[in-house]
Amino acid sequence: MTNFRYVAATGRNEIRDGIIEAGTVQEALAVLRGRGLYVIRIGKPTRLSSLWNILNQDVTLGPQVRSAELARLSQEWAGLVEAGLPLEESLALLDHTSRSSTRRVLATIREAVKAGMALHEALSRFPGSFPPVYRALVQAGEVAGNLGPTLRRLGDDLIARRAIAEEIRNALLYPLFLLVTATAGIMVLLLVVVPTLESLIGEGGDERLPAVTRLVLAISHILRDYGVVLTTATVVSTIVVSLLILTPTGRTRLDAFILKTPLLGSLIKIIETGRFARTFGALLTGGVAVSPAMRIALETVTNRQIRAGLGLAHESVVSGAAIADAIAASVVFSEDAIGLIRVGERTGRLAEALERMASFYEARATRKLKALTAMLTPVMTIVFGALAGVIVYAMLSTILGINELASS
Repeated sequence: MTNFRYVAATGRNEIRDGIIEAGTVQEALAVLRGRGLYVIRIGKPTRLSSLWNILNQDVTLGPQVRSAELARLSQEWAGLVEAGLPLEESLALLDHTSRSSTRRVLATIREAVKAGMALHEALSRFPGSFPPVYRALVQAGEVAGNLGPTLRRLGDDLIARRAIAEEIRNALLYPLFLLVTATAGIMVLLLVVVPTLESLIGEGGDERLPAVTRLVLAISHILRDYGVVLTTATVVSTIVVSLLILTPTGRTRLDAFILKTPLLGSLIKIIETGRFARTFGALLTGGVAVSPAMRIALETVTNRQIRAGLGLAHESVVSGAAIADAIAASVVFSEDAIGLIRVGERTGRLAEALERMASFYEARATRKLKALTAMLTPVMTIVFGALAGVIVYAMLSTILGINELASS
């Protein structure tokens, strides 16, 4: 798979640009045309052009709907639609329970619906607030005439995803707090306490100091004398590496490297498997056809290495291959995941199999993350405790050495 940067126009003469992964230019053109875009320019992005587009990209300052509020609105909206209220009136009622920025979004959508536009088309005016999965399910609900249950399902899925994200954040919170506080403590010892000790050494002489004390003093001198230079170099290096990683080639290499790491790689694969299965199953349950549902679901996968493999699997499915066989050939999911998909295909209950698979992998990801953080916390405590112990030992041994020199 190759990355192609494109500039295209929609049917309303709106300019769209971005990156698309495809085997050839012709395949990329076919995908873009399938999305209703008229390609103006397409080609392989150079590293310089990628960096320029990152630095020159637009910043969205318009009204947006937060993910937490979108989950709440979806559930309230579902209740209003299921109660028999027309779509326009339900939007007007939601307007009174939202933030000012959300009210502006809902007002724009309401005016578009009033003018005769389909709801999913009106939602597409705010892609940052309503992701492709959301719009695709709304479209399927409109076509099938079950918009209310579809919106309720969307709200439940958004709440479930937010709960998983909060569990991950809470699991990483204490290790991050420990890292910050322990690093600050070490820096205080090296930059404040050790220099005070060094003034005592000047009075008692340093020719008989232990090796560990001389090492600590050397590190303290380096931080004090070259701290600004080291900080500047670290910041500049971080910015440069971040920009390189943000390019398509750099991001792909980073994602491939992450998947090869012993612990983090397996965790990322589990998370991506659950995310793909959850989205794919929700789309199939909502009435979206297999091919477009799989294409939308693979776009929600953040790891580019896994997304590229699923892209090849999608091409095989379009050519007539079974979903499980196509994913197995891409070597991106584990055998048990492929087995669940194969069972769902054979029984004709693929959507249910994918939903069970998503729940299973989301629970596994939570357990694995908790196990990793439970292991990471004591390891970090031991490492930082050992560093602090070495510094304290160096200080105490120096004080004892000075006392011996003074008594002799």
